This record gives sequence, C-alpha cells and structure tokens, in this order.
Amino acid sequence: MKNYINTISNRVWLLAIVVVITIIAVAACADRPSNFKPRAIGSPGELLVVIEDQYWNAATGKVLKVLLDDEFPALPQGETLFKKTRIAYEQFERHFRTYRNVLMISIRDNERTNRVEYRRQEWAQNQHVAKVIARSPDELNGLLEQKWSTIKGFFHNGDISAMAESYHTVYEPEAVLHVDSVYPFKMYFPKGFRLKKFNGQFSWLGSQRLGSQLGIFVYQYPLDSLGEFNSQSLIRFRNNLLRKQVPGEAKGSFMATEEQFPVSVRQSTFANRQWTELRGLWKVQGDFMGGPFVDYFYQDKDNNRLLMVSGYVYAPAKPNKAIYMREVEAVLKTLEMN
Repeated sequence: MKNYINTISNRVWLLAIVVVITIIAVAACADRPSNFKPRAIGSPGELLVVIEDQYWNAATGKVLKVLLDDEFPALPQGETLFKKTRIAYEQFERHFRTYRNVLMISIRDNERTNRVEYRRQEWAQNQHVAKVIARSPDELNGLLEQKWSTIKGFFHNGDISAMAESYHTVYEPEAVLHVDSVYPFKMYFPKGFRLKKFNGQFSWLGSQRLGSQLGIFVYQYPLDSLGEFNSQSLIRFRNNLLRKQVPGEAKGSFMATEEQFPVSVRQSTFANRQWTELRGLWKVQGDFMGGPFVDYFYQDKDNNRLLMVSGYVYAPAKPNKAIYMREVEAVLKTLEMN
C-alpha cells in the first residue's frame, strides 16, 4: 500500500511539473512577436480605398472616382471592375487592415518623389496593398492617371492568383486527371466540374449551378495548320471549332463569337509562357443564349502545337457576371506545363 501511495504521489508531482513548464513556455511565446497573419477578408473584386476626406471630396477625389468606375472587360451589361469602400486614415484599423485589396492614397509635401509602392501580405494572407504617394494634389492626379493600368492589374491579378491557389488545394480530381492524361499540361478545377464532352483533342468541362453555367474548353491543334497567327485567324479558328464541337439546345444551333461586340486582344503571361488573350461575348447561333468568354492561345513551336484553353459563363438570371468570369479565368490560370 505504501509503494502504491508513493507511486501516485510521484505521478501527481510529475504532472504538476509538466503543467508548470507548459505555462512558462506559453508565457514565453506570448512575449515574442508573432508572424501570424489572418486570412484576408472580402470577396474578389472588392477594394478598400483609404484617403482623407479633404482629398476625396475635392478635385483629386473626382479623378479617382472616374478611375475606380472602370468597367470589367467584355460583359453583356456594364459592371465596375471593383466594388469599392472608402474610409479615412483614422478609420483604418482592426478588420479594415485585413481587407483583401487596399488602395492607400497619401499626399506628403516633404516627399522627394511621387511613387506607387506595391505590397503583398502586408497585414493579412492573400492581401494586396498599393500605396500611392504624391507631393501635391495635382501631382497625385497625374500619378494616378499614369499608373492606373498597373494598379488595377495588380489588384485584379492578385484576386485571380489567390483564387487559382485555392483551386490547387481543393479540386475535382477526375477533371484534373482527365486534362493531365490528354494534354501537355495540368489544370485544377473546383469541385463540381465534370467532363461534358471529349473528342480526341477537344475537351469540354462544366459546372452547373442554380441559374448559371461555367464552362472550360481545352484543345490542341497542329500549329502549321492554322496559317497566320493573328486576331482574325484566331477568331475564325474558334468559330470553326465551336461550330463542330459545341451544339446548342435547339436543333442545328451552335456556339459562336458575337461579332457585333468588339473582341479585345492582348498578351498575357502565365505558366511561364506568353499567351494571346481574346476576350468578348459568345452567342448560340439559332437560339437565344449568350454570355462572356475569355480564350488563351499558346504557340508551342517546338512541338508544332497550338494550345487553347477557354472559359465562358452563362448566367442569364444573374445581373452580376464579373465574379463568374474571375472564377473561369482563375481556373485557366492554374495551368502548369508538364
């Protein structure tokens, strides 16, 4: 009995020592500076603008408001690129510091140069902060107009990158496996994407939701069969492809490019490659369906391949389509060359 009591006593003392050591360790850690950053709040496309009232309500504010009203490209109805919230610096604390996208406007007459500073993960994970610093209101106006294209690209591309990163973490394995087994690259699809059609070198994957449909086309084609590589030849190419591969619901109908709406063309870099981007509207020839699309084409000259990845949105009941276009663009930009 005595030995039993001594054993219990020793265990109690040991437990007490462990508890004391744990408390000391936790207290020591609490005194050290922490590198922990919370996840950014807000949805893709939301922008927090931090600027003092005196400038927001003056000529500088008018210039900034016009820039902030830039529209999301190639949508059936106009939507601004950003949904903005404006606050003064004295309000910029607590949860405001964890906004996903933060545009900070400062006028400091003691600065040597006007500049824009770009920061990532400043106060939160997946956060993008642009600090616009000028010596006077007039110089700020010029700086904003000069740098606005880069500033808005910084926020938009940051949203796309964050969304693409999330798709790498939670994805639809069968869709990923299909693309990886057929094409010289891998792509990551959010949950819910299914293979709708596969025809040799053409794949159609889609996600059906209440009142909306998101679709992805993947295709490879002999590069030397294309002929000239320019915007007109690419539009003809996509129309021929869609006519053959993407029928509409009505008999004899098919998807096509809406040529009454301008198709924008620009260069885009991702997956360590330069791609040609087409962005515009699609329609169903012979039916009443349509929506926005974005295509990316890459000339793989070493292997005589034209690679095409394309995303489209059909959401007739949804007034706001920009968020869906961000989703399909993010899927396309998960692409990783094998």
